[in-house]
Amino acid sequence: MKFLLDTNVIIPAEPASQQILESGAIFVTELLRLLAEGSHQFYVHSESINEIRGDRNKTRREVREVLLRKYPILPNAPKTSKRLESILGSHSLNRHDKVDLILLAALDSDAVDYLVTNDRGLHKEASRLELSARVCTPVEAISIIRALFPVTPVPPPAVKSVYVHELDQEDPIFDSLRKDYPGFDVWLTKCKREHRKAWIIDSPTKGLGGLCIIKSETFPEYALPTPTLKICTFKVSENSRGYRYGELLLKAVFDYTFKNNYLSIYLTVFPKQAELISLFEGFGFQALNKPSLDLDDELILGKMLKFSVEDYNTLNPLDFNIKFGPYNVKFDGAQAFMVPIVPKYHRMLFPEAEAQLEVIPGQYPFGNGLRKAYLCHSSIRRICPGDILFFYRSRENRGISAYGVVENIIISKNSTGVARSVGKRTVYRFHEIEKMCSKEVLVILFRLSYILIQPISIQTLIQKGILKTAPQSITTLSEEAKQWLKTQFSNQY
Repeated sequence: MKFLLDTNVIIPAEPASQQILESGAIFVTELLRLLAEGSHQFYVHSESINEIRGDRNKTRREVREVLLRKYPILPNAPKTSKRLESILGSHSLNRHDKVDLILLAALDSDAVDYLVTNDRGLHKEASRLELSARVCTPVEAISIIRALFPVTPVPPPAVKSVYVHELDQEDPIFDSLRKDYPGFDVWLTKCKREHRKAWIIDSPTKGLGGLCIIKSETFPEYALPTPTLKICTFKVSENSRGYRYGELLLKAVFDYTFKNNYLSIYLTVFPKQAELISLFEGFGFQALNKPSLDLDDELILGKMLKFSVEDYNTLNPLDFNIKFGPYNVKFDGAQAFMVPIVPKYHRMLFPEAEAQLEVIPGQYPFGNGLRKAYLCHSSIRRICPGDILFFYRSRENRGISAYGVVENIIISKNSTGVARSVGKRTVYRFHEIEKMCSKEVLVILFRLSYILIQPISIQTLIQKGILKTAPQSITTLSEEAKQWLKTQFSNQY
């Protein structure tokens, strides 16, 4: 699809003042991200650029001219037609009205599919031309793109997005599935012909280490809000256990459902698959049918992604995040903390946030998992389950890159006890834990909620009064700082 962007849409994303930044930058940057992800074409009109050149504020004019150079100009833009001029008139129009007429000409001639603008006058004129369905605000454009073009987000490191027909049907990962499901190969062929999507993880040895096949459903068999995503197949191979590939695949599932506005997810499992059931229940999936004594009867597990006001008000922050997360987070009633982390451990704990990925992605279980651990010698003792941790990358590329919800905290000098509590969640080796336990260690078990590819810089944090200087240890954030940071992430209520 082709989108023509009015400069009043672009300016918030390319601010020349702090006031403009606050007005609508979040929506505009989200729109630009969706346009880029979906490989849509977007342009500005040369006449819009010329209009900016008429700005009497020299500094603002020069800044905007430079910033707008990165946007492609609509090639061979059509001129106004006699039809448009007869309906809207072309005489006695001021400079701004003439530019509006030219923008509508591009739309009327089908040089572009949509015109995105915040100009109310333009919306009214489009209605007179019977073009109002194709003129939209940035928020409306976001809704249009999400409705028409499901987004396939870049999966986490080590995960690949493929179509089922790209899979090797003879891969050993399918052997146990054939035993459990008669007619599996017929079903797999059907998936191939329907061009169903899948995520895969290559095994450290040979073949597939993990596989997830999905299907979008509008009319599921079960009482679930729609649209819903069915997880048709979810499998980690026997020789890939221990890498937390299950949580890594779930990252891709949650990212996909969040970006495409799904309201629920479900899958079917056999009662004997206790490990798989435990994994999904740990992330808020609940049984939709009564468990049967017959081990061959399938159990349906479902998860709601949309919550009610009652849900938000009655559940504590941790339970809320487990039931409706990872992206949905209850900020109300939760404390917020800034947690510094050095680049070495940041790369290992949050590999998706790194510009340069590791040579062998997915090799660290703690990087793959959604449930992680942070160890330090901080003397702070006020952190509670459900509190929110904003992770600050120190030294280089300084800024907030991720946040998560606290599950539990442990304070101990017992290295064995600390090691048992963190399992495969931590970046530290046992000998490092032993060394740390020369004095009391604060262990924070948390659930990852969101990662920002573009961190909130230290300069912005200081400018906004979130921090006075770069944090050297865990810092308590004010209520105002927490609420401001909440607005900077995509999961807004």
